[in-house]
Amino acid sequence: MATKTRHIAIALFGGVGTRFGSALPKQFLDCKGKPLMLYVLEAFEQSSRIDEIILVSHPDYLKKSEELVQEAGFTKVRAILTGGETRSDSVWIALEYLKGKETEDDSIVLIQDGDRPNLDEVLIEKNVEAAKRYGAAITAIPSSDTCFLSENGLEMEQMLERRNVFRAQTPQSFRFALIYPAYQKARENPQIAYTDDASIALSYGVKPRIVLGARDNIKITEREDLESFLPRRKP
Repeated sequence: MATKTRHIAIALFGGVGTRFGSALPKQFLDCKGKPLMLYVLEAFEQSSRIDEIILVSHPDYLKKSEELVQEAGFTKVRAILTGGETRSDSVWIALEYLKGKETEDDSIVLIQDGDRPNLDEVLIEKNVEAAKRYGAAITAIPSSDTCFLSENGLEMEQMLERRNVFRAQTPQSFRFALIYPAYQKARENPQIAYTDDASIALSYGVKPRIVLGARDNIKITEREDLESFLPRRKP
């Protein structure tokens, strides 16, 4: 009998939010009635397409993360792992954990920034289906701004065709058999800094399929982002 393909969410909460300017990491701050990190965890917990959640925490806040998960009564959180120094380090720690658990090659892994709270079932569904079909998917939206290149940060040097420019979001989703070796190869060249998972897949020779995101799928980076955030999901 064929086994069911597992859909695994990796939720990244390994940062301390230095740009946010708060003594407590932003993921634990109240956001319209509940801690910010609950938005992402609840979306995965309540999704019919997600089988398990791997939460990656900053080492100083591992216990606090465990307490929050326990208080919320989440049943899909299978592990709370200590994150690394960078985002890529934290993702690799989660992938290594899954490898050690003999995760099937055709399992789908969704990697989500914990500070993008407006995650919903439609976006999860589209990512799962795109990753199943194409192996790799990146949530993104077309740029509505004029874009140009500047190597020195002082002068405009080259215009870019706006219709060809997209802004990356998360989730970014992959078959496990693709993203694990892609990360493995990337870690052999630590001098190259990758800002997200899709760029690692691209360096591995795979072109992630674009999943259309949403303009309110914002990343909470600074305090004004939190103040202006309008959740789709009720607290």
